[in-house]
Amino acid sequence: MAEVGTKVLRRALRRGASPEVWIRFPRQLGDLMFSLPFLHSLQTEWNRAAEEEGVTLRWVAVGHDIGAALFAEASPDLISAAHVEHRGEGKPDALGLARQWRKHPPVAVVNLSQSIRLALAAWLARVPIRAGDDDNRLKFLYHHTFNYRRPGKHLANRFEELLEPLTGRRTPQLLPVTPARFGGGSGMDLLRSLGWQGEPYIALAFGTRVAIKRWFPEEEKWPALARIFMARGFRIVWLGGPDEAPLGARLAALVPGSLDATGRTSIPEACAIQYHAFGTVTVDTGLAHTSAATGRPTLAIFGPTFDAACGPQGPLALVLRPPVVDVDPVPEPGAGSCNGTHRLSAERVARLFFALAEEAPHQPAWPPA
Repeated sequence: MAEVGTKVLRRALRRGASPEVWIRFPRQLGDLMFSLPFLHSLQTEWNRAAEEEGVTLRWVAVGHDIGAALFAEASPDLISAAHVEHRGEGKPDALGLARQWRKHPPVAVVNLSQSIRLALAAWLARVPIRAGDDDNRLKFLYHHTFNYRRPGKHLANRFEELLEPLTGRRTPQLLPVTPARFGGGSGMDLLRSLGWQGEPYIALAFGTRVAIKRWFPEEEKWPALARIFMARGFRIVWLGGPDEAPLGARLAALVPGSLDATGRTSIPEACAIQYHAFGTVTVDTGLAHTSAATGRPTLAIFGPTFDAACGPQGPLALVLRPPVVDVDPVPEPGAGSCNGTHRLSAERVARLFFALAEEAPHQPAWPPA
């Protein structure tokens, strides 16, 4: 049986390995958020061990526009450097890294995606601790492996298979996504430029690239929900990526006084906006997972997705699913979908959201202490 990674870490640091841990994160935002508890638990154990050896570890994040962009403004205590790949550019050069690492390899390389480049460089340079996803059958490159796509567990729990041999711990612990850790403070400046004056607001994350995950009919349901919230004294902030910008503009036009930040934020900025929101209502999209991880009330409308495997994880996260059969004598006009979300009324979503929000212990202050 292989030694626990913490012991190998200590021994490698004593022998002169560079005190760096390189981690390649998954491509999709939801998968990235599921990996954060693993990161938190790994850092807790390894940082403590390194400090006892008299060194401070540097954590280096690698990934795609989404997979590493969350760390672009992160606190140096969390991530020392972020290498972000953009549209195929900036990918690690396996041979170049291997040559760079030959004399002074990082103490560990952890590959949480199926990319081979970083894993191959680590193998060629004989990095002391090599761990990663074996779904692409590259087990020979690693000392420790796990299968992220293995069914039967929530995706966030599948990292247990890797966490235990690396640290001796089994259950990952939530890493709250706060502006103090991940930055994004300029997101609040964006809201101010759009007309926000400090009043409480609710974020609505309506978009996703997968059409079957949407809440239909969108130009009826979302404005209806927004008006209910506004009648309770809340401002509405529309959130989404660049692909959702056209729909965001249409929804904002249907709800005068709402603020359209769709396509205008970085990922850290979107997270900061969600952190300071009264809460977020969302469909099955990456912003459901970022909101849940901020610890703020998050109500996620799920259609066909199996939420037991990939539902948002957080202290105030709740998945709302529609009935699978028609419950009204006459189906709502214009439903036009097979995901059943047309059966969820704006009134029901609002009632459940406010019930969830009652559990929130406090409103976060701005700026963070």
